Amino acid sequence: MLLAANFYALASKFAGNFALTSEESDMTNIIKPFKNIVVFMPRFLGDCINCTPALKLLEASYPNTKITLVIRTIPAQAFDRNENFQLIIDERPKNKVQGIISLIKSLKNESFDAGILMTNTLIDAALARISGVKNLVGYEKEFRKPLLTKALHLDIRRHYINRYAYITNALCGNSHKMLPEVELFFDKTQSVLAGINKTKIGFCIVNKDKLSRHYPVIHSAEVIHLLNQQLQKPTSFYMLGAPEEAVEAEQVVSLCQEKGTVNIHSLAGKTTIAQLIDTIADLDLLITVDSGPLHVAAATKTTTIALQSKGTSPFSNVCPKGKQVTVINNAGNYINDDDQILDISPELIAKTALELLENTPPLSAT
Repeated sequence: MLLAANFYALASKFAGNFALTSEESDMTNIIKPFKNIVVFMPRFLGDCINCTPALKLLEASYPNTKITLVIRTIPAQAFDRNENFQLIIDERPKNKVQGIISLIKSLKNESFDAGILMTNTLIDAALARISGVKNLVGYEKEFRKPLLTKALHLDIRRHYINRYAYITNALCGNSHKMLPEVELFFDKTQSVLAGINKTKIGFCIVNKDKLSRHYPVIHSAEVIHLLNQQLQKPTSFYMLGAPEEAVEAEQVVSLCQEKGTVNIHSLAGKTTIAQLIDTIADLDLLITVDSGPLHVAAATKTTTIALQSKGTSPFSNVCPKGKQVTVINNAGNYINDDDQILDISPELIAKTALELLENTPPLSAT
């Protein structure tokens, strides 16, 4: 706590040394094109995926510019197959002090002439400036305006994808009008399910720690049981998720097997992020709550049922864009937040899934 307080005190003092004139804040004195741009990426996989349209705008405006992403270890795995970006792994979650020192060193070595803060923290703005990043663009949050070359107002009514694109477009001279699609590199041939010639349905319910976003184990097993009874073609079911979600995934498998559904397997915690992306791309259908896999599915154009309940942000601000996503909203009949998702019955999910599977054309391998 003392270290954090001291760092923030240093950042505040440092901010005063970077106070900008109104002319500078309008970016009128910026020399373009840039040769070396750094982007501070969000903390979580889904948010990083939602940055991909913004990154496309950056590439379109500066095709000959080196673009580096400051990104945490887990979401980095979603981008390390993309040769258009260099990655600096943010190690602060493992060791805060050493992570800060390592990050400053890596940033200084690159001499970035422009930077975009997809994050809204004062500490990231301070680290960028201490490391010599010029022409820094970000939202006006946490009293960091004096550190920013261009400080934009954050409109919390905007979808997260639009927030990231809006701030990036500012560095592009607001030259773009249309929003590109969310997209990730994937290779279905590397899916852990490659070669399985059945209808493949994935399910992600996260764990109980996610509270209102968690879809109950009993309800999940009932959805799979209903689908297994009604589908007229060979089908396999797969539980997906992070290592910390493996317990609930295995519980669903056990309940299904007790009901006689043996064609179900848990992959939760058993894949790398790259394998998870390739596997989701290989599914015929993903049924999921608000989660990282939901955004992976959007980026791989996988047919998806999204179960909407109360989350950390309004679902309208984070729901994937695209015709392949079907949202089932809770009716809001429960009083407690954590019970809202119970409004979404297994019968409704199974009915929706059957309709989608009947109407979805097969996707070509990529």
